[in-house]
Amino acid sequence: MVEHLRRLAAQRPGDTAVIEVGAGDDTLLSYAELDGRARVLAAQLQARLEPGERVLILLDNDLHYVAAFFACLYAGMIAVPAFPPESARAQHLARLVAIAADSGARCILATEAVRGMLEAATISIAPEALFLAVDASGSDPAPQWREHAPAESDIAFLQYTSGSTGAPKGVMVSHGNLMANERAIEEGLSVRADDVFVSWLPLYHDMGLIGGLLQPVHRGIPVALMTPRHFLERPLRWLEAISRHRGTISGGPDFAYRLCAERVREDRLQALDLSSWRIAFSGSEPVRHETLESFVAGFAPAGFAAEAVYPCYGLAEATLFVTGGRRGAGMVAHAFSREALVQGRALPEQAGAMLVGCGAAPAGHRLDIVDPERLAPLPDGGVGEIWASGPSISLGYWQRAQETRERFAERGGRRWLRTGDLGFRHDGQLYITGRLKDLIIVRGQNIYPQDIEHAIETGVEMVRKGRIAAFSVETGAGEGIGVAVEVSRGMQKRVPAEALVAALAEAVGMACHEPLSVAVLLNPGALPRTSSGKLQRSACRQGWLDRTLDAYAVHEAGRFTMGGGASAAQPRREEGLRPGGIESELARIWQDVLGCGALGREANFFASGGSSLAAARIGMRIAEKWGIEFPVRVLFEHPTLQGCAHQVGRLLTGGPHQLPIVRLREGSAGAGELSYAQGRLWFLWRLEPEGTAYHICGGLELSGELDVEALRWSFERIVERHGSLRSVFRAGAEGQGEQIVRGHQALAIDLVDLSGP
Repeated sequence: MVEHLRRLAAQRPGDTAVIEVGAGDDTLLSYAELDGRARVLAAQLQARLEPGERVLILLDNDLHYVAAFFACLYAGMIAVPAFPPESARAQHLARLVAIAADSGARCILATEAVRGMLEAATISIAPEALFLAVDASGSDPAPQWREHAPAESDIAFLQYTSGSTGAPKGVMVSHGNLMANERAIEEGLSVRADDVFVSWLPLYHDMGLIGGLLQPVHRGIPVALMTPRHFLERPLRWLEAISRHRGTISGGPDFAYRLCAERVREDRLQALDLSSWRIAFSGSEPVRHETLESFVAGFAPAGFAAEAVYPCYGLAEATLFVTGGRRGAGMVAHAFSREALVQGRALPEQAGAMLVGCGAAPAGHRLDIVDPERLAPLPDGGVGEIWASGPSISLGYWQRAQETRERFAERGGRRWLRTGDLGFRHDGQLYITGRLKDLIIVRGQNIYPQDIEHAIETGVEMVRKGRIAAFSVETGAGEGIGVAVEVSRGMQKRVPAEALVAALAEAVGMACHEPLSVAVLLNPGALPRTSSGKLQRSACRQGWLDRTLDAYAVHEAGRFTMGGGASAAQPRREEGLRPGGIESELARIWQDVLGCGALGREANFFASGGSSLAAARIGMRIAEKWGIEFPVRVLFEHPTLQGCAHQVGRLLTGGPHQLPIVRLREGSAGAGELSYAQGRLWFLWRLEPEGTAYHICGGLELSGELDVEALRWSFERIVERHGSLRSVFRAGAEGQGEQIVRGHQALAIDLVDLSGP
């Protein structure tokens, strides 16, 4: 990969490598600039560390992350892609602490802002690690970069799966694995020299890093990057970026397409042109036929073609890409008998379950469907465990020899990865039916049931310790989280079912930032276990589906379908909420976003059905309502309605971290209020209208003949781009300052010719 980038920097130095898409103007990085930034940072790493040492990357989806990852490759270090913590709270640092400890990270690459957050934390991520701020300009002489030529078997980076916080596993991806998978992706997607990637996927995730960033660099084509938060706040931004940059390859998990289909209004389609989008890949979580059908139908008026849909399958242990379809073939889907699938056979049936094909393995790789008990290959149509083999299969798990032996097997002279996923082959296509393992996948995020069970055990004292099971459930919006807990008879009498469900939802939300979809309250001894006492999560899930569990209450989709009593049906009163006050207005926002009923001051965001996605939407609504920047982490740190409202009030009154913003519609008849800083300047101007203290004058000297029309055109484009240059300020009806953003209009420029004698 280093050779690829070095060659591009030498042969096409000015060509665009990466475009950073954000709230303001796009930022471009050429191949030469990326190569230069990577070499500078790599030299700093080489001056402080030995080759092969681990470097933890805690950066957002931006150009810093891109340069930092390549710097690790340039320096011969092992990159550990991660993410900046949402806050300094212990639960937000727990996973990073575990990753740092497991990898033995010797260095952390982050920004000065992240350094400040980590220094304020009560626990340290990596006490012995060196910290390098990628946005700091040091005064010391820059060290010289020494070229490093890795062997194919050398580890390029550790890809930590989105797994258990208690015992995260780092997949060892070698340089040979990486290049083999990039070639497989290039073949599978038929990537061309004129393609343009657009990605919002996180760079600490295999799909975002290997597919979204490294594939474009491998192929020598540009990629437009945005942060996941930028997309989640307003999904339309993803489609706007594809339209604006004429993106040809882009995609994400199933939930991304569902979000766009649900939240992008029809009147927005006229401004979109998705005709350039030739590959819309869907992976990372189960591919849902109805989601893709809805997306195709909804965005066909904007030029999106059904043939662009590209379902695929992959996982970190195989570097990324395992199977994919054929470019331009569109979605291949068939209906299969549900009854036969349960029995391990795939039989087409018109009224059966609609499954989406995920293509076939690329050249040099193999895929087998294996009976998980007999470990024997199955014929087409047989449902079994998916095994994958080829040069993309990773080296295994970092410092976990036993788990590596369990997941990576030798058979028939080949090394195979046991994926733990169930599927079958039909007409040359791989179809995924489920998982052998208990992993829960919500919106592409892997959630271990053990983490949820631990969070409930430590946070909800009303349930019996060790009598908790978490499992996946199917909801109308995709996969969700279900829990079953045993409750003693005495506790059942003292604690209403509604209060217990609220406590469970709060614990689950705080642990993984996703809502609780199903809660099953069991009588003592009802949780399914093996004869040796081992918890049977799959049996628990099946018991919930069959309604065979000994439950006294079941809460699903926001209501009790069994038990709960009269008290559970009573809505919480809006006690103490002053009409028109911050708490009252914030309650309306929560109700609108979360779809919940009446809220009291102590209402908890997570207990009310909150998720990381909902938090981003609430943050956006708060910004629009009160004109302040409201980071999502503030809601995570203060999840009650009262606490959240207090933080909004602090920002409104000039508390810490205030970032006032004002949004005005251009050319509208109405006027907007001034921000706090603008109000201060307005007050000073009213005191001294003729004052010039804040005037800024300047001159620009040009040589050669002046093209007046070109100069006027350039100025008009600048003024058109920046609304603040078209803003005027006036006194309102009561003397208060107001601002209006004028629409686009011709710019008058006086020309004074002083070239005469």
